[in-house]
Amino acid sequence: MKHSVCMVCSGNICRSPYAEVSLRQKLSEAGLDELIEVSSGGTLNIEGQPAHELTLAFAAERGLNLIDFRSRGIDSLRAKETDLFVALGSEHLAPLREAVGSSSDRIWLITHPGTAPIPSDAKGITDPIGFDELPYRQTLEAIDQTLNPLTDALRAWVTGDSADL
Repeated sequence: MKHSVCMVCSGNICRSPYAEVSLRQKLSEAGLDELIEVSSGGTLNIEGQPAHELTLAFAAERGLNLIDFRSRGIDSLRAKETDLFVALGSEHLAPLREAVGSSSDRIWLITHPGTAPIPSDAKGITDPIGFDELPYRQTLEAIDQTLNPLTDALRAWVTGDSADL
């Protein structure tokens, strides 16, 4: 059985599309792609928009293709069908808790994967929208830095082996 993981940001055009394709690649490298299916969505429920041009460019530099990507919202149907949500920023936690209900064990913060409860002072990764290339690049590089710990936490989550953490 495949487990479903949804990477979540605000508009699903900057952080979460990049996190989706980057995590998918990392899971493939770790041999976990047969166990975990990755998607992304946004709390602002923006539908059908392409990834931001800087996200496209940064992903392409890393051999990741987001050309056909289109934004999706987090709706109640997806909330019921998704096993785990990984919020990119702390601002996504409350909307996710509202969508998912009281199952906070189904919500992680990307900078604290597998940690329950999420520390109240945890911020996650800043939204780069409206910034120029350097801060945008720094934001997406911050996502890159979370991928190994996130992959380890996901391995433990799907295998039930907390020793993996």
